[in-house]
Amino acid sequence: MVECREKGTPQGSPLSPLLANIYLDQLDKELERRELSFCRYADDISIYVSSERSAKRVLESLSAWIAKHLKLSVNQDKSGTGRPWERQFLSFQITEDGEIAIAPKAIEGYKDKVRSLWNARQSLTSKKLVKQWREYSMGWWNYFKLAGHRFTIECLAGWVRRHMRKCFWLRWHNKKGRLNALRRLGAKPHHLKLASSTRGAWRIARSQTLHAVLSNATLRRYGLYAPSELSTA
Repeated sequence: MVECREKGTPQGSPLSPLLANIYLDQLDKELERRELSFCRYADDISIYVSSERSAKRVLESLSAWIAKHLKLSVNQDKSGTGRPWERQFLSFQITEDGEIAIAPKAIEGYKDKVRSLWNARQSLTSKKLVKQWREYSMGWWNYFKLAGHRFTIECLAGWVRRHMRKCFWLRWHNKKGRLNALRRLGAKPHHLKLASSTRGAWRIARSQTLHAVLSNATLRRYGLYAPSELSTA
């Protein structure tokens, strides 16, 4: 049975941003009439005023205007006032220095995705692992490269590569598989001792031996860049 909708658009629909832009054009004109500084994408909007008192007054009056003229209710749980560096807009923030930064919530979402994409239990070939990582990391970076303040994500590059090394180590399964993989990667004789290690995979991923065999340059040769490295790739 097909559900028929009389109002609104399904969440995540490609038409949703377009229809929101058409419907909320009246709101844009009202904000311009009030001479307010604002930024809007679909139904996400940030309005910039000079004080906390003004922010609360504008939020209250605009909520009433939207209810009256557009017949919409503002989600009070997702709306609020605060300094630009305390709030986020489309996963970005403005720092106290006036720079564009990636919002902390987006960084946490990125870390969760790294853990998921480099989960060794996935039934994917190594080529498919690389492909899905490249697609995600390039898409993520193309969206967030606008940010000028990149310190946090640059600091995570080593952590990302550690997850990659951990994943490959686990996928080599056992001593025999690890010996074969290390040899294919050109490991020196003294590196081969690592195949017999009983240490956990997360610790192994930090070892000097695995760093030497699966070096940053080797990972990049296979297309495994951390997003912050893509600007120089």
